[in-house]
Amino acid sequence: MLSWMVPGPRPWTPAGLLAASVAACLLAGCAAPGGGEAAAGAPAPSSDWRDATYRVTCDGIVPDGFPATLTGGAASVPTDESRPPHYDHYEVRLEATAQGDVDGDGAPDTVVLLQCSPQPSNGIVEEVQVFAASGERLGVLPSPLTLREATILPPVYDPAGLSVQDGDVVAAMTAYAPEDSHASGPSIPITVRWHWDGREFVRVA
Repeated sequence: MLSWMVPGPRPWTPAGLLAASVAACLLAGCAAPGGGEAAAGAPAPSSDWRDATYRVTCDGIVPDGFPATLTGGAASVPTDESRPPHYDHYEVRLEATAQGDVDGDGAPDTVVLLQCSPQPSNGIVEEVQVFAASGERLGVLPSPLTLREATILPPVYDPAGLSVQDGDVVAAMTAYAPEDSHASGPSIPITVRWHWDGREFVRVA
Protein backbone atom coordinates (compact mmCIF):
# COMPACT_ATOMS: atom_id res chain seq x y z
CA MET A 1 0.00 0.00 0.00
CA LEU A 2 1.34 3.41 -0.96
CA SER A 3 1.89 5.70 1.99
CA TRP A 4 2.87 9.36 1.92
CA MET A 5 4.49 9.09 5.34
CA VAL A 6 8.25 9.56 5.22
CA PRO A 7 11.00 8.07 7.39
CA GLY A 8 12.66 10.30 9.91
CA PRO A 9 11.14 12.77 12.40
CA ARG A 10 7.86 11.96 14.04
CA PRO A 11 4.93 13.88 12.46
CA TRP A 12 4.05 15.82 15.58
CA THR A 13 7.41 17.62 15.68
CA PRO A 14 7.96 20.76 13.53
CA ALA A 15 10.45 18.89 11.34
CA GLY A 16 8.11 15.93 11.04
CA LEU A 17 5.18 18.16 10.17
CA LEU A 18 7.22 19.81 7.43
CA ALA A 19 8.36 16.44 6.10
CA ALA A 20 4.78 15.17 5.98
CA SER A 21 3.69 18.34 4.19
CA VAL A 22 6.48 18.01 1.62
CA ALA A 23 5.67 14.34 0.99
CA ALA A 24 1.97 15.06 0.55
CA CYS A 25 2.82 18.00 -1.69
CA LEU A 26 4.92 15.78 -3.94
CA LEU A 27 2.16 13.19 -4.29
CA ALA A 28 -0.86 15.49 -4.52
CA GLY A 29 0.80 18.52 -6.09
CA CYS A 30 1.13 21.95 -4.55
CA ALA A 31 -0.43 23.88 -7.39
CA ALA A 32 -3.89 25.36 -7.06
CA PRO A 33 -6.80 23.15 -8.14
CA GLY A 34 -8.66 24.11 -11.29
CA GLY A 35 -11.68 26.33 -11.18
CA GLY A 36 -15.27 25.30 -10.73
CA GLU A 37 -14.79 23.34 -7.52
CA ALA A 38 -17.39 24.17 -4.92
CA ALA A 39 -16.54 24.13 -1.25
CA ALA A 40 -19.10 22.32 0.86
CA GLY A 41 -21.26 24.82 2.67
CA ALA A 42 -19.51 27.85 1.15
CA PRO A 43 -21.42 30.90 2.36
CA ALA A 44 -23.35 33.27 0.16
CA PRO A 45 -21.64 36.62 -0.43
CA SER A 46 -23.64 38.29 2.34
CA SER A 47 -22.89 35.56 4.90
CA ASP A 48 -20.19 35.48 7.54
CA TRP A 49 -17.12 33.63 6.28
CA ARG A 50 -16.28 32.87 9.93
CA ASP A 51 -19.31 30.56 10.10
CA ALA A 52 -18.93 28.38 7.03
CA THR A 53 -17.74 24.94 5.95
CA TYR A 54 -14.49 24.65 4.00
CA ARG A 55 -12.77 21.66 2.46
CA VAL A 56 -9.26 21.88 3.90
CA THR A 57 -6.14 19.86 3.03
CA CYS A 58 -4.06 21.38 5.84
CA ASP A 59 -1.71 22.61 3.09
CA GLY A 60 -1.40 19.14 1.56
CA ILE A 61 -1.04 17.07 4.75
CA VAL A 62 -4.42 15.48 3.91
CA PRO A 63 -4.36 15.39 0.09
CA ASP A 64 -8.05 14.49 -0.31
CA GLY A 65 -9.06 17.18 2.16
CA PHE A 66 -11.66 17.13 4.92
CA PRO A 67 -14.66 19.35 5.74
CA ALA A 68 -14.11 21.88 8.51
CA THR A 69 -17.22 23.67 9.76
CA LEU A 70 -16.14 26.90 11.43
CA THR A 71 -18.09 28.52 14.24
CA GLY A 72 -16.91 31.97 15.16
CA GLY A 73 -13.90 31.47 12.92
CA ALA A 74 -12.62 28.19 14.39
CA ALA A 75 -13.19 24.44 14.27
CA SER A 76 -11.76 21.30 15.84
CA VAL A 77 -12.03 18.39 13.40
CA PRO A 78 -11.54 14.84 14.74
CA THR A 79 -9.71 12.24 12.65
CA ASP A 80 -9.23 8.50 12.50
CA GLU A 81 -5.96 8.05 14.42
CA SER A 82 -5.44 4.59 12.90
CA ARG A 83 -4.91 6.11 9.45
CA PRO A 84 -1.90 8.13 8.24
CA PRO A 85 -0.74 10.68 9.18
CA HIS A 86 -2.02 9.49 12.61
CA TYR A 87 -3.07 12.80 14.12
CA ASP A 88 -5.83 13.02 16.72
CA HIS A 89 -7.56 16.09 15.28
CA TYR A 90 -7.03 19.29 13.31
CA GLU A 91 -7.50 22.79 14.67
CA VAL A 92 -8.65 25.07 11.84
CA ARG A 93 -8.94 28.84 12.18
CA LEU A 94 -9.84 31.67 9.83
CA GLU A 95 -7.05 34.26 9.93
CA ALA A 96 -8.18 36.87 7.41
CA THR A 97 -10.38 37.64 4.42
CA ALA A 98 -10.05 40.11 1.56
CA GLN A 99 -12.47 41.10 -1.18
CA GLY A 100 -12.13 42.29 -4.75
CA ASP A 101 -12.78 41.19 -8.32
CA VAL A 102 -10.35 38.36 -8.99
CA ASP A 103 -11.99 36.56 -11.93
CA GLY A 104 -12.82 39.68 -13.94
CA ASP A 105 -16.60 39.41 -13.91
CA GLY A 106 -17.08 42.73 -12.12
CA ALA A 107 -18.40 41.16 -8.89
CA PRO A 108 -16.42 41.05 -5.63
CA ASP A 109 -14.76 37.71 -4.90
CA THR A 110 -13.50 36.65 -1.47
CA VAL A 111 -10.02 35.49 -0.47
CA VAL A 112 -9.91 33.42 2.73
CA LEU A 113 -6.72 32.71 4.70
CA LEU A 114 -7.05 29.55 6.80
CA GLN A 115 -4.67 28.23 9.45
CA CYS A 116 -4.46 24.51 10.22
CA SER A 117 -2.67 22.85 13.13
CA PRO A 118 -2.53 19.01 13.31
CA GLN A 119 -2.75 17.78 16.89
CA PRO A 120 -0.80 16.74 18.81
CA SER A 121 1.91 19.04 17.41
CA ASN A 122 3.19 22.59 17.70
CA GLY A 123 3.19 22.96 13.92
CA ILE A 124 0.97 25.39 12.00
CA VAL A 125 0.40 25.51 8.25
CA GLU A 126 -1.69 27.89 6.14
CA GLU A 127 -3.70 27.78 2.93
CA VAL A 128 -5.56 30.45 0.98
CA GLN A 129 -8.84 29.65 -0.77
CA VAL A 130 -10.54 32.02 -3.21
CA PHE A 131 -14.31 32.10 -3.77
CA ALA A 132 -16.30 33.70 -6.57
CA ALA A 133 -19.14 36.08 -5.80
CA SER A 134 -21.53 33.12 -6.19
CA GLY A 135 -19.82 31.27 -3.32
CA GLU A 136 -18.23 28.72 -5.67
CA ARG A 137 -14.56 28.09 -5.01
CA LEU A 138 -12.33 29.36 -7.80
CA GLY A 139 -9.19 27.69 -6.49
CA VAL A 140 -6.47 27.59 -3.86
CA LEU A 141 -3.24 29.56 -3.93
CA PRO A 142 -0.12 27.41 -4.40
CA SER A 143 1.35 26.19 -1.13
CA PRO A 144 3.85 28.38 0.77
CA LEU A 145 6.15 25.36 0.38
CA THR A 146 6.59 26.44 -3.26
CA LEU A 147 7.96 29.80 -2.08
CA ARG A 148 10.95 28.52 -0.10
CA GLU A 149 14.24 29.97 -1.27
CA ALA A 150 17.23 30.09 1.10
CA THR A 151 15.76 27.79 3.76
CA ILE A 152 13.69 24.63 4.14
CA LEU A 153 11.00 26.51 6.07
CA PRO A 154 8.20 28.16 4.04
CA PRO A 155 7.25 31.83 4.52
CA VAL A 156 4.37 32.78 6.81
CA TYR A 157 1.37 34.93 5.85
CA ASP A 158 0.75 38.31 7.46
CA PRO A 159 -3.05 38.30 7.89
CA ALA A 160 -3.18 42.12 7.85
CA GLY A 161 -1.38 42.16 4.50
CA LEU A 162 -3.87 40.08 2.49
CA SER A 163 -5.63 42.09 -0.24
CA VAL A 164 -6.95 42.18 -3.79
CA GLN A 165 -5.27 44.79 -5.98
CA ASP A 166 -5.99 45.37 -9.69
CA GLY A 167 -7.53 41.90 -9.93
CA ASP A 168 -4.60 40.10 -8.28
CA VAL A 169 -4.37 38.46 -4.88
CA VAL A 170 -1.57 40.21 -3.01
CA ALA A 171 -0.13 38.59 0.12
CA ALA A 172 2.33 40.12 2.55
CA MET A 173 4.46 37.35 4.04
CA THR A 174 7.53 36.91 6.20
CA ALA A 175 10.25 34.58 4.93
CA TYR A 176 12.95 32.73 6.85
CA ALA A 177 16.52 33.91 6.46
CA PRO A 178 19.26 31.23 6.50
CA GLU A 179 20.05 32.10 10.13
CA ASP A 180 16.39 32.03 11.24
CA SER A 181 14.90 29.01 13.01
CA HIS A 182 11.46 27.63 13.68
CA ALA A 183 11.81 28.88 17.26
CA SER A 184 12.86 32.41 16.34
CA GLY A 185 10.43 32.77 13.47
CA PRO A 186 10.94 34.36 10.04
CA SER A 187 12.47 37.82 9.66
CA ILE A 188 12.38 38.89 5.99
CA PRO A 189 9.23 40.70 4.78
CA ILE A 190 8.18 39.80 1.23
CA THR A 191 5.13 40.45 -0.94
CA VAL A 192 3.77 37.80 -3.30
CA ARG A 193 1.26 38.53 -6.07
CA TRP A 194 -1.00 35.92 -7.69
CA HIS A 195 -3.10 36.27 -10.87
CA TRP A 196 -6.10 34.12 -11.82
CA ASP A 197 -5.65 32.97 -15.45
CA GLY A 198 -9.06 31.32 -15.70
CA ARG A 199 -7.76 27.93 -14.58
CA GLU A 200 -5.31 28.44 -11.74
CA PHE A 201 -3.41 31.07 -9.77
CA VAL A 202 -0.06 32.02 -11.29
CA ARG A 203 2.60 33.99 -9.45
CA VAL A 204 3.33 37.29 -11.19
CA ALA A 205 5.50 39.00 -8.57
